[in-house]
Amino acid sequence: TLNGYNSTVFSYGATGAGKTYTMLGNYHQPGLMMMTMQDLFLKVDKERDNKVFEVKCSFLEVYNEMIRDLLNPSSEAGDHLDLREDPVKGMCVAGISEVGGLSTAEEIMNLLLEGNRHRTTEPTAANVVSSRSHAVLQVIVEQKDKTAGASAAIHVGKLAMIDLAGSERASQTNNRGLRMIEGANINRS
Repeated sequence: TLNGYNSTVFSYGATGAGKTYTMLGNYHQPGLMMMTMQDLFLKVDKERDNKVFEVKCSFLEVYNEMIRDLLNPSSEAGDHLDLREDPVKGMCVAGISEVGGLSTAEEIMNLLLEGNRHRTTEPTAANVVSSRSHAVLQVIVEQKDKTAGASAAIHVGKLAMIDLAGSERASQTNNRGLRMIEGANINRS
């Protein structure tokens, strides 16, 4: 990401397997997202003498094929956002909140924990607090040389860390009604 590459990490598995905990963790036992951010900011700090960095992030969920901003759950867009193709940014979510000026992994962890509270969860036979949505943390790192002038090239790298909702087998999770429809949408997306 710091070299201007885009990368993605997925957490995939059955409902109740521990995907969200593996990705998010908590303050005492950080997950992959936090450990990755700690590593990213260590590397950024080592390069600050030569480069200027801007780190920003967004956090969204995809639930029943609808996109919702977890950092601003009561957004103006009626809670659901659209996926669009921008000629400069490429594929992006229109209206998503991007929090900029981030300088520590702890700042991102606080955003993730707050955003995760807004995530769609429901009890299933496989898990009492089952994430019923896919969650996507996107971290954007922009950098340029300090010695370069105003027309300096800006290198942009994006890291997407995705906590997929559990793969569903209705016969194993005993899902009926709305949970069964959710499971079908989870498997489809």
